[in-house]
Amino acid sequence: MMWDLVRGGAQLKQPTPTELGRRYTELLVDNLGQPGFRELLIVVHDLDAHRDLVLALVAEARRRDLIRRPTTAAADARRAEVIDLAGVGREYLADAVAAALSVPVVTDVHVLTFAPEAYWRGETHRLCDRPGSLARVLEELAEVGVEQAVIVTAAAESPGPHTLAAGRIDGRGRVGEYLQSAEAAAVRDATRSVAGGVPRVFTIRPAHNPIGPFDFHGGYDDRSDRRQPLTELMNRGYEDAYRQFIEPVVGASGDRVGQGVS
Repeated sequence: MMWDLVRGGAQLKQPTPTELGRRYTELLVDNLGQPGFRELLIVVHDLDAHRDLVLALVAEARRRDLIRRPTTAAADARRAEVIDLAGVGREYLADAVAAALSVPVVTDVHVLTFAPEAYWRGETHRLCDRPGSLARVLEELAEVGVEQAVIVTAAAESPGPHTLAAGRIDGRGRVGEYLQSAEAAAVRDATRSVAGGVPRVFTIRPAHNPIGPFDFHGGYDDRSDRRQPLTELMNRGYEDAYRQFIEPVVGASGDRVGQGVS
């Protein structure tokens, strides 16, 4: 999909992931701010460095805020975990996406070899996702001056007692249950802990979701006693977006356009 965006209508052979990441990054840099092209920030976990890595491509006005810290020691520590995709790290985009899709323990980690001129001096590190990294994402957004964040999650909160579904007994389902529960807790923690960083944080999430992270062919819904396909989940996701954000937030702000502020 990324290659289709980069090549346009040209019939060219798909390049290697590293070359593809570099071309896509160059496309973003050249068109940043244009319709359809936005700043990018990805957080993954480095198992060998015991810290998160932040890979970001932001506008020129924000780039200094990625690294700048009040002391030399703090700035040096910052360089260990922040990779500027518009600079030395422009070939790491495909690696960042692959690492973010690597589930800890369940799947193989993604291996990334840093450039010799990078902070890690050509070392090879193992990267993967971290379920609780949402708070770090919002923290990084606040650091570069983002004023509004919209969190979209498939993990529903528990509505209360006597609403629990039967536990999964298959291995894929058990892992999925843990990831869903961890993500729901991460969303709760993130939205409460960063309230002073990002001024406006909105959350779009389902009231009920019987499909787990690894149910690639849909799941069984105990409440309605039927199978639910992925297409239905996606359609309900669009409905949630309109009901929870577009109508109450975007629509309400549009109603006030041109009106005076008291």
